[in-house]
Amino acid sequence: MASSRPEPRRVHVFIASPGDLAVERWAFKDVIDDPNGGLGDGAGIRFVALGWEDTLAATGRRAQGVINQDIDRSDVSVLALHRRWGQGAPDAKPYTSYTEEEFHRALDRWKKTGAPEIFVFFKHVDPGQMADPGKQLEKVLAFRKSLEDSRQVLYRIFEDDKAFKDDVGRHLRAHARGELPKADAPREAVVLPLEYIQEVTKAEAEAQAAVERAEAHQKHAEAQAARADKLALTLAEQAAAAALEGRVEEARQTFARAHEGTTNLRVLYLAYSFYRRTGDLKVAEDMLERWLAISGREAATGDTSAAYGNLGLIYQTCGEIDRAEEMLNKSLAIEEKLGRQEGMAIQYGNPGLLYRTRGEPDRAEEMYRKALALFKAVGAAPQVKQTETLLDSMNESRAER
Repeated sequence: MASSRPEPRRVHVFIASPGDLAVERWAFKDVIDDPNGGLGDGAGIRFVALGWEDTLAATGRRAQGVINQDIDRSDVSVLALHRRWGQGAPDAKPYTSYTEEEFHRALDRWKKTGAPEIFVFFKHVDPGQMADPGKQLEKVLAFRKSLEDSRQVLYRIFEDDKAFKDDVGRHLRAHARGELPKADAPREAVVLPLEYIQEVTKAEAEAQAAVERAEAHQKHAEAQAARADKLALTLAEQAAAAALEGRVEEARQTFARAHEGTTNLRVLYLAYSFYRRTGDLKVAEDMLERWLAISGREAATGDTSAAYGNLGLIYQTCGEIDRAEEMLNKSLAIEEKLGRQEGMAIQYGNPGLLYRTRGEPDRAEEMYRKALALFKAVGAAPQVKQTETLLDSMNESRAER
């Protein structure tokens, strides 16, 4: 007896990307072909991959014209970019690459008809490369910023081909279920520590004064160093303002220029805070490693303690509990040596959270109580209330068992 199950609706997915993402193109094909039944599961959909690998040669016709036919019949268009902007397109003006032509062809059609759905993915670029991008990457970064400004198209940043595969699959499932977020949703601000923003502003004025003093005494090397410091501080201030206003891509690119080559700990801390809050934990870790190289790994100073403490929090977020404990204990040892009660309280509280996560409630409670006593001693009322709430929560959990 023939099955009465209806044929799934075919959804054509086109991918555009320059030549530096060959591995990701195969990952795209895999995510559609291998688990294809699951992607549209429950929605009666079968996804079909389109792209230059599947385009047949057409004698006497412009090859890009054949590819454009695929774009015109696609239901979803995926653009993936890394460092390269794409092959030059002398026959496709005003576009500067065939990849750009493919994107705008899909976008123009979307503006007129509401299709195809457009997803854009950018492979992570090291901030050092962003600070000195070169012509190809410069175009990619400008395009990233233009997408954020236009708020018309969803875009994501991914680390590697596995993350790309996961992201594409997640977006296609959301498309199949009609659960995609809107590209023009309100921008989420990235709020950075006000204390450090104020310190950067103050340090910027001090750096300008240092420039003027050095120039007055014709100390050219000192003037040049002070100017470089002032520029880094100015860029960090601009990046923080952009982050607060929800212009995250602008903030990311500006921070890359701000911390490139700088030894200013205020700049590195603001950059660390930004990368941690935007989920770029590897770069956040790099900022702290640079911080430690400047402050001194063996130095018993507040700067070194802060770097170790923040490294501990990053490792804890990443699930590297043993490394987290090591960093937090280093920070605590410095605070105890300095006799700084508030710093000790903070560093007792952080391991308390770690031990609680690890399922060691007795050790967690011990740390929280030490933190609570010190917060009370220094009159830190908000921290006292927060720590008491944590202890109450732990007691309630025990009572429920």
